[in-house]
Amino acid sequence: MTSDRQWEVLPSDAREALERLRLRPMLMADGRVSGVHISSHMGQSFEFAELKGYAFGDDPRGIDWKVLARTDKVYVRRFHDETNMAAWLILDASASMNQPMPDTKFRYGASVLAALSYVLLRQRDEVGLVLAHSRHPEICPVRSSPSHLGELCQMLVDARPSGPTVLRSSLEMAAAGMAKRGLVVVASDMLTAEWEATVGALGAIVARGGVAVLAHVLSVEELTFPFSGNLVFRSAETGESALLDARGLRRQYLKAISDFKAAVAEACLKVGVIYKAIDTTQAAHNQAAGIIHAVDFRHFKEA
Repeated sequence: MTSDRQWEVLPSDAREALERLRLRPMLMADGRVSGVHISSHMGQSFEFAELKGYAFGDDPRGIDWKVLARTDKVYVRRFHDETNMAAWLILDASASMNQPMPDTKFRYGASVLAALSYVLLRQRDEVGLVLAHSRHPEICPVRSSPSHLGELCQMLVDARPSGPTVLRSSLEMAAAGMAKRGLVVVASDMLTAEWEATVGALGAIVARGGVAVLAHVLSVEELTFPFSGNLVFRSAETGESALLDARGLRRQYLKAISDFKAAVAEACLKVGVIYKAIDTTQAAHNQAAGIIHAVDFRHFKEA
């Protein structure tokens, strides 16, 4: 059941800004209905794929008469059908994502994924959502109907992040249910000892012919460490705390967070995962547009 609160993660100005965007990764989609992606099956659309020697049972309307006239050999023109794509959006629902208050990383990541859902559903793709929670994981199956957007947004609005990070297990669960090649986008701060295994699980999706994106969501406070004096720092996930001199710790911390981001980006690059650092000071729909451009640019370079 949906309510007006569903649009908290996707306000009207965001929807208006996203209307003209399309996400078209260069993969062979295995969708069930007409869409904007090249199908892994051959059909009779307008995009030429290849010539093949004529065989009994081929449609004679596909014969390339110009080639026949030049070579005296019978070839059939084959085309790619355009179809829809299955996309899984996975949001880290751990306690560390519930910081800082009141504008949390979780809510920001939810808005980014809601924006991507809007673009994907407008182009008739199938979209599913996984909330990676340690005790109450939630899955919304892939669907392509326009009304599915409200269901996804409501699920994002109602979620309450808590507990340790379980991103790897949630990702593997979603990947196991992917019968078709498609797109996977993970939004997470990656603050877990298992982050390398998580990147590896995304890489396995790429190896199967899919496209995987890591939207790395870190807050301004985590990136700039604007603290001073003696402060008590507490882990949101473990509850452990320590009294530290923030000013004396700052230089060491900033190097550590910079090295961490670089290590995650490099690990993604090695396995073909698209890495996108998310700037939470910008509008969430602009960051979603950045993900779309990163996917399109990556595959434009590879084409």
